[in-house]
Amino acid sequence: MRVVLDHEGGERLSQSLYQHGLPDDIDASGAGEGALVVVVVAGLASVADAAEHWLRHLPLPDAFIIGCTHRTRCNCQPEDWWPDGICDLVTAQDEDALLTELAMRLTRLSELESILDSAWLHERAVGSSPVWRRTLQSVAEVGRFSHGACLLLGESGCGKELLARLVHDLDPERRRGPFVVVDCTTLSPELSGSELFGHARGAFTHALSARDGAVALADGGTLFLDEIGELELPLQARLLRVIQEHTYKRVGEDNWRQSDFRLTCATNRNLEDDVLSGRFRADLFFRITQWTIRAPSLSERREDIPALVRHFLGQSGQKVPCIMPEVMARLKAADYPGNVRELRNVVLRMADRQRGFGVLSTGCLQGMMPGRPVVSAESWEQTMASAVEGALDAGMGLKGIGQLAESMAVQMAERRMGSTARAAELLGVTPRALQLRRRGRQPEAGP
Repeated sequence: MRVVLDHEGGERLSQSLYQHGLPDDIDASGAGEGALVVVVVAGLASVADAAEHWLRHLPLPDAFIIGCTHRTRCNCQPEDWWPDGICDLVTAQDEDALLTELAMRLTRLSELESILDSAWLHERAVGSSPVWRRTLQSVAEVGRFSHGACLLLGESGCGKELLARLVHDLDPERRRGPFVVVDCTTLSPELSGSELFGHARGAFTHALSARDGAVALADGGTLFLDEIGELELPLQARLLRVIQEHTYKRVGEDNWRQSDFRLTCATNRNLEDDVLSGRFRADLFFRITQWTIRAPSLSERREDIPALVRHFLGQSGQKVPCIMPEVMARLKAADYPGNVRELRNVVLRMADRQRGFGVLSTGCLQGMMPGRPVVSAESWEQTMASAVEGALDAGMGLKGIGQLAESMAVQMAERRMGSTARAAELLGVTPRALQLRRRGRQPEAGP
């Protein structure tokens, strides 16, 4: 991590930071490598001048920390144009307290960078695209420094279970405990209570012995509820108490039992819409969303495909062959509705077809590529024109074409962004307007 102390007395300030807890292995001289962190202390430097220098031009620093005391607070007013997500204004009572706060923040950022640059993480979470790195940074923050419930959003096949396991493995208190996965899509109404909470002997037919459920098995570790949006409402109500109190009853028992677990959930549904429609309990939604992380689709991290291809080839049980540029270009250009999971299947099929060969040639592609190729930015207008022409040939009028295009845009935006609010931002409308359009109503005109 490269730490730049933006004022003339940088050497004196760096010594003060070390005296207030900054670890010796963090280089505060500005000569380090990696993420760029700029620190400005009001009174020792002009905050306005530093912001103009660091925040007006690309590339932006990874973090811009402004420190001030109550006495110098008037000298560091944040501006509306400062970029979101990288600026941190820290106010402390006096200079000693401020230096301690700054040292703690630099230590936290250094630990996060160490996690993101670690070999074990790169081996498990393959990819270095900016969107994937931001996702992993969120996972590292949640896993290492928090204890709250986390909801993972994203399309099917984009790696939500992988991220859930990373949250577990990064938690210093839970990583030695079990990681218990419950696939909510497989829970039948008749046996769901037993699967989650366990049952007593004789609780129902064929219950010949007592059995622990997933909640008990996750004690001391993590309970991962995959596709939690598929749970029926009665089971949602029972789950709510377990999350709140960490207590549960086995099926067929009256006594309460305890289980200390961390909760992580995942879904490819729009739970905000399900709450509005009454399909998902609002109180449960807010219990499981202390943290929310969206896993990007493969189309959003297309530059990671070459690294993923080589990673999957390494899993095929043979020496990784050379990949012809034409093969890699086809793999990068293809559309993968099943995301990373589908890419893995394609790569392993290709490897099986040319098993033992030293070069993965174009012959491995025959009948292997999924879907249709991604439409380039230059040809999307022609693609849309062809679609409109087909609609006209089918007898659709202007109103019908417009409604169909709007409906498809809403669906694709929600699938890509994972929530109504983010989809509305992508489409340039308000969340309420998006909800009205989904119900087939036009938004009311504004004043």
